[in-house]
Amino acid sequence: MKTFSLILLLCSAILRAAGQMPGVPESPNACHAGFLESTDVVNPLIIHFQDQSSGGITLWQWNFGDGSTSTIQNPVHIYPAGGTYFVCLTVSSTDTGNICHDVLCVSTTIHEPGTCVADYSYTFDPDDRLKTHFADKSSGNINRWHWDFGDGNFSDDRNPVHVFPSYGNFRVCLTAYNFDSVAKCNDVKCDSLRIMEATECHAMFTSELDSLNPVSNTFRFNNISTGDPNKFIWKFDDGSAYFTPFVEHHFLTPGTHQACLVIKKEDHGEILCADSICKTIPMATYFDVGGHVFIGAFPINNPVSTGDTGVAYLFRIDGSRLILYNTSRFTHLGYYAFPKMVNGSYLIRAMLTPGSAHYAQYFPGYLQQSLSWRDAGILHLSDSNAYQADIHLIPANDSLAGPGVIHGNVVIKNAKDKFDMVPFAEVILFDGQMKPVVFDISRQSGQFELRNLPCGTYYASVEYPGKYSRLTAIWLDSVSPVIDSLRLEIFNHDVTAVPDLTGAVVVAGDLFPNPATNLVSLNIELANPATLKFEIRTLTGQVAWSGMSACKAGSNLITIPLGSARAGLYLFIISSKDGSPVAVKKLLKY
Repeated sequence: MKTFSLILLLCSAILRAAGQMPGVPESPNACHAGFLESTDVVNPLIIHFQDQSSGGITLWQWNFGDGSTSTIQNPVHIYPAGGTYFVCLTVSSTDTGNICHDVLCVSTTIHEPGTCVADYSYTFDPDDRLKTHFADKSSGNINRWHWDFGDGNFSDDRNPVHVFPSYGNFRVCLTAYNFDSVAKCNDVKCDSLRIMEATECHAMFTSELDSLNPVSNTFRFNNISTGDPNKFIWKFDDGSAYFTPFVEHHFLTPGTHQACLVIKKEDHGEILCADSICKTIPMATYFDVGGHVFIGAFPINNPVSTGDTGVAYLFRIDGSRLILYNTSRFTHLGYYAFPKMVNGSYLIRAMLTPGSAHYAQYFPGYLQQSLSWRDAGILHLSDSNAYQADIHLIPANDSLAGPGVIHGNVVIKNAKDKFDMVPFAEVILFDGQMKPVVFDISRQSGQFELRNLPCGTYYASVEYPGKYSRLTAIWLDSVSPVIDSLRLEIFNHDVTAVPDLTGAVVVAGDLFPNPATNLVSLNIELANPATLKFEIRTLTGQVAWSGMSACKAGSNLITIPLGSARAGLYLFIISSKDGSPVAVKKLLKY
């Protein structure tokens, strides 16, 4: 048995050394095997093992060194006889989001009464890592001890102090016996010592509020300690404790809390370095958000029932992303509410639900009155509640009548240049003057349908929070009143490609300068005198500037001030006096 144990000991020492090379970064979800053992107070052959491993562990495999195994986390094992056994604990996780694996093997000595059992312990000198103090722990009628330190040196002292010649791994064996009865009392214990140079480690961690977690005051704690520690103990002032490098913790009370991290670098039970740090963590401040959703002059169902149900969507602004944070369905008095929102910046979108009495008559909209998330008012929560975050829905044209039909799909381009269908996207149809007319919400398949459209010029765009869409020009006439299989694309980045539309009545040159800052001009050629209307609109139809000009036959130079229009992409629209569009140009303002 002892020869077999020594082979296991050497193999494990090699495996542990290979698996813990300094400088190799661990996975953030690394497992660390560890355990304690204690002898039963009644029967010394019974050993109680207590798992001390850390990490998201789901499987424990014990090998007790006597041919027995167990998969219990904290097993109790009865050994057949006294002696030294090599106990190995293998821990792992089968969780696909937290795969980890680690092994720890330790020699365990069982002291059976009436037998000779060799055993020893050792400690490193705090002032000289090469100096090791050995202490005999053998049991039985023993009167002789012989040490082999594995470096060519020996000792017959019972408790020797040995200075190793260099750092590295050494197999130290103690032979304990009775000189007068060697045949009856003789035992050997060998263990692998890893003599390592003392290192320094410094505890440090970061804490971050998980602002997207609906559970208030949930923080993420990340270990950023130096010195390659492999043991972690997190302690919080509410009594909670964790043993992993990274922790998520929910505080139950407001104010401030203390979080502490203790780190250690251990090797075969020896602490090479240790450090700790504590920080005071201020809790986040939360606010209530609410507002009315108006259709016309009054909120829905206020002061009398309008037969409508509303739904509000709260998006948290995270850098350049919009992240859906919460949803609220409401009817009573047309008021939505989002309680206990952490400080930050938000967008709020509201719409009537299908089946509401006025569903098709009002576009979904944003705070305060906007069709597009890019033009929406931003709600900043920093020091107070927001109980009047009202949204006024823009009316659609529900009186259209005509033979025109537009069928299509909303798609998003993925990384492989393929297209995925997008459900629940709002398709907005603008008329030739860029006024919003009707809308539809795409089905689960990404399909949408717009019906009862008079013949004429239209523009279609997709409104999807955080995504971008091009304007697509559409012409419906008596010859081709139906547009089938129209594909509207949305993107993760801004899209500035907007088609120009120029009619035959007016010959319009290019805008100059373009991009422009303060003024923009263009030449217009007319066959006959005409009064023209000029508009500068955002891509979602909001008017940034408008005006009329009486133009003569021939060449006309038109100069228009850009005024206080914000930087961005606009549509420069030229219409006849009766409102018919005759030219559309793209304008980029710096």
